[in-house]
Amino acid sequence: MLAMACFYMVGSNFCYDNPGPLETQLEDQLKLDSTHFSLFYTVYSLPNMILPLLGGILLDSIGVRMGLIFFCAVLTCGQFLFMLGGYSVSYDEMIAGRVVFGLGGESMQVAQSSIISAWFKGKELAFALGLNLSVARLGSVINGIIVPQVYDQAGLGTALGVGFIICLFSLLNAFGMSVLDRRAEAKNKEDNRREGEGE
Repeated sequence: MLAMACFYMVGSNFCYDNPGPLETQLEDQLKLDSTHFSLFYTVYSLPNMILPLLGGILLDSIGVRMGLIFFCAVLTCGQFLFMLGGYSVSYDEMIAGRVVFGLGGESMQVAQSSIISAWFKGKELAFALGLNLSVARLGSVINGIIVPQVYDQAGLGTALGVGFIICLFSLLNAFGMSVLDRRAEAKNKEDNRREGEGE
């Protein structure tokens, strides 16, 4: 469970930083100034001043397991649009992709923290949350190494496609966490039922 929770956020961190290592290339290829380039980050960050709060409310109503999958699916769709914009060299499509990506990005962190808090209590909780942050940040580091090399060899769309594949991997981990959590819940209910019958 902990390994899946750690890898769950790798896609988000990897793709959040997708534009950074390609700033010069994007500005040249799309003919952008620094203000238009910075919009790749602004359109992600502006809604996320409020969305994590709303995401928390949504998690309370639909459940953490469904929230894990929902927010990661939204993020993955956003990266898919961003990748398509890269293939068509369309700034507007890429911005639209970043907006959708942002709708899932920070709310994923809320969902992850919620399920980790349920699984790890006491002294293990701080360690589990710290490990999650450390592994997730590997996504940013790997992005800075891999994406420029892929861009040089295969172009913009393919470089952004690497992020889409990593988002699919994160989505797979979301499904895995959901299955494990459901099984653990069912086992706990069964154990409690047996203890009740034993009394």
